[in-house]
Amino acid sequence: MAVSAGVQLNEQLLHQIASLLTEVHNPNSNQSEVYAQLDRCKAMPDFNNYLAYIFASGEGLPVEVRQTAGLLLKNSVRLAFGGISEDFRSFIRAALLPVLGHPSRDLRHTAGTCAVTIVSHTGLGAWPELVAALAEGLGAGPGEPNRVEGALDLLYKIAEEQPLQLDAAMPGGQKAGDVLVPRVLGLLGAPSPDLRALAVSTLNQLSNVMPPALLDNMDSFLQGLFTLAVDPAPAVRKAVCTGLVSALLAVPERLQPSLPDLIEYMLKSTQDEDEGIAVEACEFWTAFCESELDKDALRPFLPRVLPVLLKNMAYEEFDEEVQEAEELEEAALAGGAAHAERDDEIKPYIHKGTGHGEEAAGEEEEDEEEGDGVAHWNLRRSSAAGLDMLSNHFGDELLPIIMPIVQQRLQDADWRTRESAILALGAVSNGCATGLAPHLPGMAAMLLPTLKDARPMVRCISCWVLGRYSKWLLERADSGQRGELDAVVQGVCERLLDHNRRVQEAACGAAATLLEEGEPERHMAPYMAAILQTLATALQRYGRKAMRSAYDTISTAAEQAPGLVGLPQLSQIILPPLFGKLDTLPDGDKELLPLLECLTAVVSRVGAASEPYAAACFFRCIGLVERAEQAASSGAFDPDEAAEFIVGALDLISGMAEGLGVSIESLVGRSPLRDIVVRACKDPDSDTRQSGFALVGDLAKACAPHIKPALADLFHSALYNLEPSMVTQRTVSACNNAAWCMGELAIKCSSDELKPFALPALERLATILQVPTGALPRSLVENAAITLGRIAWMCPEPLAPHAAAFLGPWCATLRGIRDDIEKEHAFLGLCALLRLNPQAAGNCFTALCEAIVSWRHVGCEGLHNELIQLMQGYKAQLTGMGQWDAAMASLSQPARDKLRTTCQL
Repeated sequence: MAVSAGVQLNEQLLHQIASLLTEVHNPNSNQSEVYAQLDRCKAMPDFNNYLAYIFASGEGLPVEVRQTAGLLLKNSVRLAFGGISEDFRSFIRAALLPVLGHPSRDLRHTAGTCAVTIVSHTGLGAWPELVAALAEGLGAGPGEPNRVEGALDLLYKIAEEQPLQLDAAMPGGQKAGDVLVPRVLGLLGAPSPDLRALAVSTLNQLSNVMPPALLDNMDSFLQGLFTLAVDPAPAVRKAVCTGLVSALLAVPERLQPSLPDLIEYMLKSTQDEDEGIAVEACEFWTAFCESELDKDALRPFLPRVLPVLLKNMAYEEFDEEVQEAEELEEAALAGGAAHAERDDEIKPYIHKGTGHGEEAAGEEEEDEEEGDGVAHWNLRRSSAAGLDMLSNHFGDELLPIIMPIVQQRLQDADWRTRESAILALGAVSNGCATGLAPHLPGMAAMLLPTLKDARPMVRCISCWVLGRYSKWLLERADSGQRGELDAVVQGVCERLLDHNRRVQEAACGAAATLLEEGEPERHMAPYMAAILQTLATALQRYGRKAMRSAYDTISTAAEQAPGLVGLPQLSQIILPPLFGKLDTLPDGDKELLPLLECLTAVVSRVGAASEPYAAACFFRCIGLVERAEQAASSGAFDPDEAAEFIVGALDLISGMAEGLGVSIESLVGRSPLRDIVVRACKDPDSDTRQSGFALVGDLAKACAPHIKPALADLFHSALYNLEPSMVTQRTVSACNNAAWCMGELAIKCSSDELKPFALPALERLATILQVPTGALPRSLVENAAITLGRIAWMCPEPLAPHAAAFLGPWCATLRGIRDDIEKEHAFLGLCALLRLNPQAAGNCFTALCEAIVSWRHVGCEGLHNELIQLMQGYKAQLTGMGQWDAAMASLSQPARDKLRTTCQL
């Protein structure tokens, strides 16, 4: 049967697919067979057309069947819309648009989900019919609420997932946002509270990126928020609070005239009976401190704001965290067996990744007393965060207001009230440190007994707060007053072995904080044996959830105090039980993943101390990789699951190579590691490639002869990962490691070995250096600059004729790199190129000079001599041409002075 130009659907096949989708919802059908038949249908090039038709036009079918078709269509479009022919794309897009106004809310929203998935592939500008349909739907009026709601729901999805698309140009030059934003503003006065709330929420999403269409209409948006501030619907007022907080950060100057009224409104809303409203309003106090507004405007309100925040910081009577902790306590005190922790009760493990030279973005943990995953953000946490921020801005002047309240609450019979007072002391620990200093010995004496409180959540918060005061404890110890630190370390160690998992996790956090502050190698020396002994015991006692916290604390000890943990008498405390865990966990057990990461942190830092365990650990990792690859090939693991184990094992071998150095050579030589690494660097999974390239670099440093036979494979894989199309936000860490490992390989190669790869590497690396500043992560650009220098150092002849084309951006990057051995190598390569082609610096001599003076101190005598010879040669040449003074005039006076001193000019 003909459906549209270019698209034909077979009626029999259409009914067959519709029947299969119907059977999906039949509990008596053979579900595995139904899904197997659907999987076979997916091989049809026009399967998506059938799904689109059933979803959009299957009026005789149940809604859930049509929705299933729509969801399958969404998943297919997400994975492969780019490979669909234009005729089929047009058919799918046309089929979706009428469903946006369907009477069924489920179908409207599924149509919107499909549409936003397409927009993520093609952009909004490539689908002008959708913009027109959205504009018509948003303006449909109160007589067609389904059309309005469907259009607004889709626009919310676009604003949430693809907000920059509102700035997309349409045919004719008009931007999508200019058409749509005014219509959403018109819906702030819609008769339906659901529509009003959704309209505000949509504009709130857009305010995160502030497209011109919203900025141009900001006065209308703010006026709409003020009007809706007293809306009877809680959902609307909640969205209003979110919008006002966003506006405070985005356009604070627009709110300045209304600030006193705004503060009053937020103070009232922070006390709203609806917790959703109160939480959103409570974010105002943190946002105000982060905004550019004059903080003095808030000062008169502090005596009223602070008591509200303190009150809000108490746990609610039926808080889930409290209930869980109390149940754990009751079970432990009754002497019963510990509750077996199911997989679905344990947060997913998130691998941190091995990135060379990468900023530690995303690794900061929430500085909160929770240890079990991403805690639910609630009024208590928001209030504590607000108090923390206010104390950082107003400092000790908060103390006369809060301390009488805290002291009163500490004496309260209700443990929840006492606990909130302790939390408050932790929240102001940084901002009010000076004013609190005279009281800290008394506070420590007061807090230490609460580590043994009968209530588990009081023990938890006491651990967290004592950790917050660790800087002061260390300063006291430095002045000879070690008593408080002794008592806190002892108390935290006792809580590490608490019978309650929540307390165990909090104690692990407190121990990690103590290990991170000050100078851990010096400050923790008297305590490290006790801490490690306690953690070794914890490894034998903890359940699966708390075990991850123990691993994190052990990793912190190794990272912060490697010299201590690596001592024979201390490493013998923690390494046997830690490697013992590796022996006891079977392949495929998810608990291997955090253990592998912990072992990676430890072995990379304790050096020879891990040598007795190296062979067993190394070959366990080789086995893990091989068995995970086999499981993925047979279908026993899905590829993502297999990749997790492969990545963890490769990273641990990298850690061993870093920690053991050349001692790992004998293990590598009698293993199939070289072939494993070659496969990893070609893997479709970017995390696997990231770990593979990291391992290549570490093996190059430790035992290069063992991987040199695979040099061509490794360079080709690294170069492929640096193609412009391969550098995406998802893959950038793999690309970063690919650039880095080529440099490590290069300095282990002869010129003849490196020559086949020199020009292809130059092409990739120079392209990265010439990308506008800020468009790529700094770590990738710096690694590209270093690796280019290392290749030029070892094999300058092929690169020298092309140096003028990339020398300027190369020097600009080199000047921002910190002084270290990698920078030395890069500058040795720079000198090697300019020795062969000194004219290359003609158009970027200033950038070259600025790169040279970026050195604080050139420690390598050979490099220093090279730079002197290079610059004296340029001086002689330019002086003879009468251009030296002009060249020097292009530099700042400090740069000229430093260049003369460094290069003996």
